[in-house]
Amino acid sequence: MKITAAVAPAKNQAFEMQEVELDAPKDNEVLIKIVATGVCHTDVAGQEGLTTPFEAVFGHEGAGIVEQVGAAVSSVKPGDHVVLPFPTVVSAATA
Repeated sequence: MKITAAVAPAKNQAFEMQEVELDAPKDNEVLIKIVATGVCHTDVAGQEGLTTPFEAVFGHEGAGIVEQVGAAVSSVKPGDHVVLPFPTVVSAATA
């Protein structure tokens, strides 16, 4: 699925809006349509190269609506409104 993401291409570089390919949810994953998000100090630390390798998509603060669930997910279902807790792992997206 094609999505638009704020990508940090390299250490200390500005986020770039890019179209990327998002994998379908794995068995223990949930796909959420994000309707509100924020940037926190953890995202900024990541952008500075302190928490993750690059190229990276950051973001773990948000709220949205569940669109798909993996086969092993039983706590939420499509249509549920959710708030993303910390830590939330963003599934692999590739440019």
